[in-house]
Amino acid sequence: MKTIVLIGATSGLGRQAALQLAAAGHRMVLVGRDRQRSDRLAAEVPSATVISADVSTAAGVDAVTQQVTALVDRVDVLVNNAGVMTPTRQITADGIELNLAVHHLAPYSMTSGLLTLLQRGEGRVINVNSEGHRAPMRGSGPIVLDLADLNAEHDFDPFLTYSRTKLANLLFCYELQRRHPELTVAALHPGMVRTNLGRRFPRLQVALLTAFLLPAREGARPVVRLATDAEVVAGGYYNRFTCTPSSAASYDIVTARGLWEATAGLRGPFA
Repeated sequence: MKTIVLIGATSGLGRQAALQLAAAGHRMVLVGRDRQRSDRLAAEVPSATVISADVSTAAGVDAVTQQVTALVDRVDVLVNNAGVMTPTRQITADGIELNLAVHHLAPYSMTSGLLTLLQRGEGRVINVNSEGHRAPMRGSGPIVLDLADLNAEHDFDPFLTYSRTKLANLLFCYELQRRHPELTVAALHPGMVRTNLGRRFPRLQVALLTAFLLPAREGARPVVRLATDAEVVAGGYYNRFTCTPSSAASYDIVTARGLWEATAGLRGPFA
């Protein structure tokens, strides 16, 4: 039995992964932003601890890490699964563009806050990423990261910003593995999955985007596998079940180090 912390657990593939992992007997700490969905999940999975918090903010991440630290003496697996996509530029209470806050700053801060518990456990960190890190869903690639405009103040596009922040998450994954080789860090593209990620877009656009996507329960299968398999490639990028190279830009060590320093400036030093 593993102790698993799953961020973004109350809808979509996160919810399906939570149900499958709990059914397999693992000790689950589940985190979701929406209070009503959190309450429903708690009733559905009474063996799990469900925390309602907004991990797009530093205060929300701190609230989660404090509660997890009070609940468990180790964390074997941390799954950073929270995701967002917005048609217009949205700003968090911290003044951070929402995609950057959810896709990059939250995994950075959550992993930092739980690092001691991860080091006491198996130390596996799974970041749910996207093939969108290579090229946007609308437009053309390749995607590169502009460290001077991380907050998308000058160049916001819903699809491009989503892709750039997924690239930021990948750069973080690889840099985290280099700096903390005692951990097993992996990133995962779960497939094109039908979730409520695009719920803020017009209905027709959402219908066109989701018509041919995998159901959430299928998207959850590679998440469950990476969380529980005995062998996971440290520093690997998985396209569903296969470890494969990510984009050339994701291996840029200079950009990764610059991003790490910029992130520490926004959220404080790692651990």
